[in-house]
Amino acid sequence: MLWLAQATQPDAPAEPVATPPGVNVARVSQAPAVPYTRPPVLKAPVAKPQRRPPGMAEVCGYGEVQLPPDDPDPVQRIPLDVRRSAIDAMDALMLASDDDQVRAAALWMGARLRGREVASRIEQIARLAAASQDPFVYAIALEACAGRRGPDGGSCNLLSNAQWVRLDPDNAVPWQALAAEARERDEPLAEDQALQIAALATRSDVHTGRLPRLVDKALGPQMPALQRTLALSAGLSAEAVWSASHGVAVMHSAQGFDLSCEGMQRRLALHSPR
Repeated sequence: MLWLAQATQPDAPAEPVATPPGVNVARVSQAPAVPYTRPPVLKAPVAKPQRRPPGMAEVCGYGEVQLPPDDPDPVQRIPLDVRRSAIDAMDALMLASDDDQVRAAALWMGARLRGREVASRIEQIARLAAASQDPFVYAIALEACAGRRGPDGGSCNLLSNAQWVRLDPDNAVPWQALAAEARERDEPLAEDQALQIAALATRSDVHTGRLPRLVDKALGPQMPALQRTLALSAGLSAEAVWSASHGVAVMHSAQGFDLSCEGMQRRLALHSPR
């Protein structure tokens, strides 16, 4: 068959490869083989972390401070007037913000942690929440208003767990608060219903990590390094109080309170949304 005969024909001999002009083939073939030597691998030197003497710590924007044996917080080594000035500047910036969450955080931190104008600040945060549709603003106002109901409750009387549930229906936390309220009123059916809905909620969010981010948002890039460090340290302390009051474990580094520039960046990153 024609196709079989064509398929079984031997291949045509390969044409000789032309030797480039000026190349001596005999000399090339007789050249001794040179063994291959792998080039050395160059490694960039790794900078070793600087070790500070025991009892010393860095405060970003200030320098190194000597820590007493009984207090690992380097903030306490900063002069008191410098600390107060930085926190006052932070408070003013946050209260002047057009972000309701930032203002609510400032009001809560001032009343809860600094004890400044407590009644006035709680009244302001309650009014802010009563007019807001923001679940975080409402949650932080309810926390500020805890124990402030009745004739002396002011605008705190405008807030309720029922409204919190309406603002954040997919969050188990307000449903659990509503169940606890029903338990106090001795309403087992309402309590069971709230707990059942809480069990079906898609998330359980007590807004951990938000306070340091709101402080950072208010400061902006123009804040001097030391003032920024002290303000963020206050935000992190506020976060620890908020988390503990909501049953969230607060993790501290083995080195204590790291207020170095790199340490502050790491701590902020830990509180960034995932």
